[in-house]
Amino acid sequence: MSAQYDAIASNYQRTKESPLRRHMEAYSFANMLGDVKGLRVLDLACGDGFYTRRIRQAGAAEVVGIDISAAMIGLAEELEAAAPLGIEYLCADALRLPELGDFELVSAAYLLHYASTGAELETMCRQIADRLEPGGRFVAIIENPDQAPEQYAGYSQYGFNKSGPTPRQEGSPIHYSMISGRQLIRFDAYYYSRQTYEAALGAAGFTEVEWLPLQLDPAGIAELGTEYWQEYLTNPPVTGLRCRL
Repeated sequence: MSAQYDAIASNYQRTKESPLRRHMEAYSFANMLGDVKGLRVLDLACGDGFYTRRIRQAGAAEVVGIDISAAMIGLAEELEAAAPLGIEYLCADALRLPELGDFELVSAAYLLHYASTGAELETMCRQIADRLEPGGRFVAIIENPDQAPEQYAGYSQYGFNKSGPTPRQEGSPIHYSMISGRQLIRFDAYYYSRQTYEAALGAAGFTEVEWLPLQLDPAGIAELGTEYWQEYLTNPPVTGLRCRL
């Protein structure tokens, strides 16, 4: 996973400026996270620190960002140096997280679906649980497990496309292509069912698993109108997940 993001780090960073990521993804993730004031937060798959910084700015007492891509961590550290928020960034694999003490919240926008096998998914969930204090929360954005491969279409207006094999099975690849400026970037995720996600989380000690659809910021309707968002809302490619240890 590190190699694919090392190669596209700068171009992927620019996709955060898209209307979809501003008005749908960021708005939804903030609502899923809820009040973070005073919390110690671990942000996994932090990339360039897009959500890591937002969590800190929302009042988290301490935030640590971890990503497997050294290039992404480099971008995050550049932003931290330019506008210091007191965030610590580390380059590490979510399958082998460093010992950093216990956190009250672990966030992960786009992590679990990069597990290439069910065993890796289970390991990720255990690693996350081991970094949470009892009663701590885990909040994530992941691939929509209810979306069939024949529904992997219709997203060109949002700047990306996805495809995958039919029939599929647990761990089947999902191929993404995304436009960033004039550049086409590609990366892969993996499909898992709700049952597989919930089993992996349950085995790690998580309870109260909630599936949370992404929501549209009213500002997005004001900017682009209702019709622009209809395809995404009708056929969402990703979903939210929230649970408690």
